[in-house]
Amino acid sequence: MTYQHQQYPPPAYPPVGRPGPGGAPPAAPKRRGRVALLVAGGLVAVLAVAAGTAYGVSRLVGGGDDDGKKLRTAWVLDFPELQRNGLKTYDGQDMFGAWLVGDAVVRAQPDGIIAYRLGDGGQAWGVPAPQAASLCAAAQTLAEGRGVVALGPADSCDTLVGFDAAGGTQTWRVTFPVERRAGRSETVAPDLSVAAGQVVVRSGESVLGYSLADGKRLWQTDADRLLPGRDCRLTDAQAAGDQAVVTARCDGDQGALLGLDPATGKPRWQQKLPAAQQSDGVLSVDPLVSRPGLSTETFVARDATGKERATFGNPVDGTRFSDLPVNRSNTVSGPEIRPYLTDADTLYLPTESSPVGDKMRQANQVVAIDLATGKRRWVSAGHTDSEVELVRLDEQGLLAWEVGDRRDLAPRLVRIDPATGKVSVVAEAPLSAGTEGSDAKVLERDGTVVLVPWKHVTADAAITVLR
Repeated sequence: MTYQHQQYPPPAYPPVGRPGPGGAPPAAPKRRGRVALLVAGGLVAVLAVAAGTAYGVSRLVGGGDDDGKKLRTAWVLDFPELQRNGLKTYDGQDMFGAWLVGDAVVRAQPDGIIAYRLGDGGQAWGVPAPQAASLCAAAQTLAEGRGVVALGPADSCDTLVGFDAAGGTQTWRVTFPVERRAGRSETVAPDLSVAAGQVVVRSGESVLGYSLADGKRLWQTDADRLLPGRDCRLTDAQAAGDQAVVTARCDGDQGALLGLDPATGKPRWQQKLPAAQQSDGVLSVDPLVSRPGLSTETFVARDATGKERATFGNPVDGTRFSDLPVNRSNTVSGPEIRPYLTDADTLYLPTESSPVGDKMRQANQVVAIDLATGKRRWVSAGHTDSEVELVRLDEQGLLAWEVGDRRDLAPRLVRIDPATGKVSVVAEAPLSAGTEGSDAKVLERDGTVVLVPWKHVTADAAITVLR
């Protein structure tokens, strides 16, 4: 799934049923499906500490059926124990990024980056955050198995750490200039993305480029250099493919969009933004789609040089869609992760959710928007009355996860025809996995589905693996 992000998230909601500071610890989640199988060392819901990184211990549950139409819960990982890591109570178990690498699922969390074997849930490796520091952001894309996270002490997010997700090692570490937190304000995390072997970072009014291989700083620029004499401030910097895109808001209700070479930081193109197209940032870099600003309601599809292709609003042809972030935090003001899928010509977004009768859940669909015209192509049809999470777009079309409800609606893995929006069922999951995929990173490979929630709100487990 493709993700982008933008600053200043709204406050997160406290997890349902969780105590406040000093309250009693929550009961361990119930076992799902079959009776849990104990593995080496008698795995139960306890906490093992290795090299300063908190490993939640996974619990094996069972396997799938022979025809692949029924998924079963293979193992689950309880959320790590709450720790004193500089984050507020309800953010201390957050997920900043998740990836499938080799035979492992990798989870970036406040106290480090941790990998678990897909086969049995055993701990593969961990890259711990330094003592008294916490992760605060992660680039959502890996390049050749390499990634980068940002971390820092309680008052700042000032350090980049490169890691090799295949080998399970930290590859480099550098600090960068940041704004430090004063009093009770939020920690400000940088925009952080990876493109063409480089790391692109926006920290306040500065944009910096680093080598993903060794962390060497390659370039640094700022609003005054990029837009001299225009009294501008930078609101967003994202990178993908072979370019970085910087969004600025300038004096006099004007703005600008710039395309930079991620290897050098030099501008390749610039587009002025009139007041009606003021933007807080981009939804997608490749293809390029700008989001509205505070006083505008227009999304703009653009070509590779930032020129307008088409515009659309919300609703689009009568269908409201959701571009709300899934990673809201009370502690960190930083990258907002917005789920969507896209190809060269079409943008796919979840529709706005609506309540389901007397059920305590909501349901939505997927809307396809033509980037050449800004018109709605279709709204998906054939879902259960469930929330839908986008997984990926490939040669077979869209893969999506119907979240379900652990009380009365089993989740499903489905395909959505990119031409018509028609839904077909790939596999059904157990009822016990219902709700676990809500506001989660959903990953799939060869029939194995991995659910990694962004927050401990409605989910029981930090990781659920089904096959």
